[in-house]
Amino acid sequence: MDMNMKDNLILEQYRENKDIFEQLGNIVQGILEKLVKDAGIRVMTVEHRVKKENSLVGKLYRKGDRYQGLEDITDILGNRVVCYFSDDVDVIGSMVEQNFIIDRDNSVDKRKLMQANSFGYLSLHYVCSLPEDAGYPPEVCGKRFEIQIRTILQHVWDAINHDMGYKGDFGMPRTVIRQFARLSGLFEIIDEEFMRVRDNMDAYTEQTREKIVHDGAEDVLIDIVSLKEYMLRNQRMRVFLQEIADIEHSEICEVNPESFLLQLKWLQINTIGDLQKMLEENEELALKLAQETLGGTELDIVSSNVALRFLCRARLLTGGYSEQQAAEFLSLTVDNKERAERQAKQLFRKHGVCRDI
Repeated sequence: MDMNMKDNLILEQYRENKDIFEQLGNIVQGILEKLVKDAGIRVMTVEHRVKKENSLVGKLYRKGDRYQGLEDITDILGNRVVCYFSDDVDVIGSMVEQNFIIDRDNSVDKRKLMQANSFGYLSLHYVCSLPEDAGYPPEVCGKRFEIQIRTILQHVWDAINHDMGYKGDFGMPRTVIRQFARLSGLFEIIDEEFMRVRDNMDAYTEQTREKIVHDGAEDVLIDIVSLKEYMLRNQRMRVFLQEIADIEHSEICEVNPESFLLQLKWLQINTIGDLQKMLEENEELALKLAQETLGGTELDIVSSNVALRFLCRARLLTGGYSEQQAAEFLSLTVDNKERAERQAKQLFRKHGVCRDI
């Protein structure tokens, strides 16, 4: 396509500055990643892209009369943060405003521009630049770039719309408009429900933690939350774990105990009270098993799950299980059936128990 002299000059400026925008993109992405990490916000992705030359050519062809130079085009560099929850959009937006120079005239909260009956493209959209007194390379300071902040569902919505070429109601068939309207309501409800689920999980975790800390969790069912909190906060379990670590003066590495949910269920350990009772009845034998297994290994680090490992094995010996049943239990975590049978046989023979049923 033919381009006028002004647009050709903008294209030349782009070629001369592309590497600088690449450098700027890496810097901005690093800043954003640190901000969300320091704030403890989990996000799906932090990413950036520098506009490709053919994309810029198309933009100049469509809208070239708006731009006198490359500095007038704010989306040569685009950065995006995709987060899980809609209330995180505002938190991240606040951090962006505190750490970048914001071009207020060109920044827009597109969520506030939507009609009451629409969902659509709801990104929080900033045009920014880096502060010149913060130690950044001088060549990247003063160059404007865009930061979009959106939820996963908003990201999906925009990606689908972009792929389908849907830009609004104008000119679209009525049936398609109605379908999009119904979908937009579902997306908005799902976004809100994700926040509700998160808040409920946070509340349940806090309640469970309080019960465990104050020894009032006997009737709490074992799930991934209650088991994790018990392993982290029950005093007797922590003492027992430290005794195992002291066998070889090892450091304890905290590991999610999720893998033991199935094993505890197999042993009919269904509540925190059941688990506490298993600890009280089997900790002496479990410690002996740990000493036999770990003694002399010179391990620098042990997993926090090692306490459950030896407690479960002690339970196999004291709970009236047969060697065959023990092999079945060990098969839950050992892929090789013969290996599980060998481990069960070794466990039972070594401790003078043999109950083949």
